[in-house]
Amino acid sequence: MKKMIPQIAVSRNYVFSCRNIVLALLCPLVITACDNIPALTPYVFDMTRLNQDGSVNDGKDYAGQPWACVLDNKSGLIWEVKKSESGLQNMNNTYTWHDPNQDSNGGFAGKANGGVCSGSGCDTASYVKAVNAIKLCGFTDWHLPSRFEMGTIVDESVFYPGPTIPKDFFPESLAGKYWTDSTFKTRRASAWAWRFDYGSEYITEKSDALNVRLIHIGPVKPEVKTSPAE
Repeated sequence: MKKMIPQIAVSRNYVFSCRNIVLALLCPLVITACDNIPALTPYVFDMTRLNQDGSVNDGKDYAGQPWACVLDNKSGLIWEVKKSESGLQNMNNTYTWHDPNQDSNGGFAGKANGGVCSGSGCDTASYVKAVNAIKLCGFTDWHLPSRFEMGTIVDESVFYPGPTIPKDFFPESLAGKYWTDSTFKTRRASAWAWRFDYGSEYITEKSDALNVRLIHIGPVKPEVKTSPAE
């Protein structure tokens, strides 16, 4: 014989009453939370402008006293500033992705001398070598940024067509496409790049001719230690 399970009758008025109580409790919380949502503010870049010799530039007159690099005081990265005049650091120069070092090329060296430039061979390895030879801002270890490092100078408050970069520090900026050192792991003939018209990263063939902006990793600030109270 099938066992009968006793049914418990629930009044509709009881259900509605409980629901009303819950809503009465939740609504003030929701309204209060909405009132406390902080206003969205754009990211504030904190950078120091540097001259070719590494000294600080006051940034008052780029046309008369252009700076050569900028130090990002938040990340510690020092960035190359491009130039509008022709030559090694011209902002319109393009380079193919090339790295002959098997320990860092992701398994594919890329293409040598496939861009359009002046002052060096038109690939990333040649450009890095040439910039280190002139000791830009006093440093000789300039290199391509990683895809994540490149993203730190994207100004998300600027929209298409850009350039999506803080122009107070990069006044020569072109809304171009810039190489990173990061090979795309599932296709070694490709690498990550950033486009500064949209301010987004993408993947493209290493044989493509793109722009380049180099970085130097500044010294890490020592940790301040305080002695225990006596």
